[in-house]
Amino acid sequence: MKRIFLLLVFLVASQQGVYAACEIDRLGVVYCGRGNCAKNEAGDVFCSKYQFGHAMLDKLGNVVCGKGECVASVKFNDYYCSTVENGGANRDRFGEVKCYGGCEKASASMCESSAGQ
Repeated sequence: MKRIFLLLVFLVASQQGVYAACEIDRLGVVYCGRGNCAKNEAGDVFCSKYQFGHAMLDKLGNVVCGKGECVASVKFNDYYCSTVENGGANRDRFGEVKCYGGCEKASASMCESSAGQ
């Protein structure tokens, strides 16, 4: 019985991250978005504009976002995201990025920065 309880607690806790869309900036202000959030190197928070979208740091330390999951290319020159909200993305065995519904480049224009209420 204890094992089942621990398993349920683990499953619930692991799902919390999927819906978390808030992050605290360097000054302690909470920022929330529809999708995943990330901090740039200066500590500023940006979130994906899209529900279940993804936010990540590029190689220069800037936050870029997408509609779905995002991954870096093999050489970390470009970052690609699924064109579908909540769509998956990954690299195949040759290092080429593949995305559910097709891929598009991640960009700062797909991010937002709004303080929580």
